Amino acid sequence: MIEYDSPASLRGQLQRGRGAAARRASTTPGAADAVYECVITDTRWDRQVDQRDSYLAGLVARLDLPLAPIQQHLVTYDGEDAEPVELALQVLALLPMVGRLDAAAVLRGYAIDGPHWPMALEVIDLSGAMKLPAIWDGLADDIIANRDDAQLAQAIWGDTEPWTTFAQSQPRVRRIIDELQASRSPAPPWRDTRPEMAAIDNEGLIGLVAAGGSERRRALEELGRRGDHIVFDFAEDLGLRNAAGWLPGIPQALHHLGPDALPRARTWIGSGDDILVALGERVVAEVGDRGDAPVLLAALHRSVVAGEWCAAEVPARGLGRLGIREAASDLMAAWEGTLHSLARGAFLDGLQGCAPHEAEAVMVEGLDDCEPTVQQRACEAAPDTAAVRSRLRELTADPLASEVHEAANTKLQVLDLRIDPRG
Repeated sequence: MIEYDSPASLRGQLQRGRGAAARRASTTPGAADAVYECVITDTRWDRQVDQRDSYLAGLVARLDLPLAPIQQHLVTYDGEDAEPVELALQVLALLPMVGRLDAAAVLRGYAIDGPHWPMALEVIDLSGAMKLPAIWDGLADDIIANRDDAQLAQAIWGDTEPWTTFAQSQPRVRRIIDELQASRSPAPPWRDTRPEMAAIDNEGLIGLVAAGGSERRRALEELGRRGDHIVFDFAEDLGLRNAAGWLPGIPQALHHLGPDALPRARTWIGSGDDILVALGERVVAEVGDRGDAPVLLAALHRSVVAGEWCAAEVPARGLGRLGIREAASDLMAAWEGTLHSLARGAFLDGLQGCAPHEAEAVMVEGLDDCEPTVQQRACEAAPDTAAVRSRLRELTADPLASEVHEAANTKLQVLDLRIDPRG
């Protein structure tokens, strides 16, 4: 288990991928050790969606940190699971894009000799490092020379990169790929055999929901799209829920029903059924009015105190939509404390709606966030200051922020079109 430091500390902010840490690191003693720690010990709350590679690579480059501690981690880790070296390899793959060619040598060396060399090859492919001669030239020869056929066969999943390119010059790789393909039964041509929901009447859709199976979710969504209030009864039917206690398709169906769902949703909030409570809160967050604010405020506070960051996103956006000023303190606590970096986008939206003045400082911080979606949102709404314009210009040319280039460029164009009232 990862022990997270206080969100007020540099180490705690780095662990969370916050822009505040990126801005403080160059002037705070001990920043280098904290950055190394975050590269070596992956602190992401959800590895599938939370981003850190470009954020940490940018810090390594900005602080001009030597790579020896990262290389030492790769050399000494000998566990069977490749996950503990994944982030370090991802950071190394990005560093050459900002001039750190020494990272290319470390990454290439690990791809050739490291115990988790298939992970290094995957990172090289996904990061775009295949385009870098310092990594790519001659890599296939060195990889193949160091591996027997059994090792190669274990690493090659099929006709995918970088093996597809390797196969063009490496007969052993081509043979292994061909053997893999020949050993698999050819898949029949894919045909979409799913029923067209729009062509089924409501009675038929209700039958599909009752029958269960893969079409239940789509049938529920279609019933909601048509405004059929039977969706409410299905939401309350315990027998339809899956092993996790959820009924896929219901949130989407309720979304389509919109304000029609409000009366029933409000009754669910006091039902004591956690699933119905969550559905009710989602509905009032999306389409409720200011009279629903106490429910959303309670849901936000409860989620923030419990550290249930995904659950906090729903009331955060709802309160922002309604402009409920009383939510500001909990939204700020969520922004500062969340371990789920992707959730900061929801807290940013909430703050802008509830407390625009406080949100300005958060928007400025968001320009340096680890999450591209947060950076994009910050580009759109950051205040017009010299410092913000300078950061936007940096983002338009930052090779580690390609997903943010367009948002930064657009904001600069908008600012340039503003007429100076003194002019």
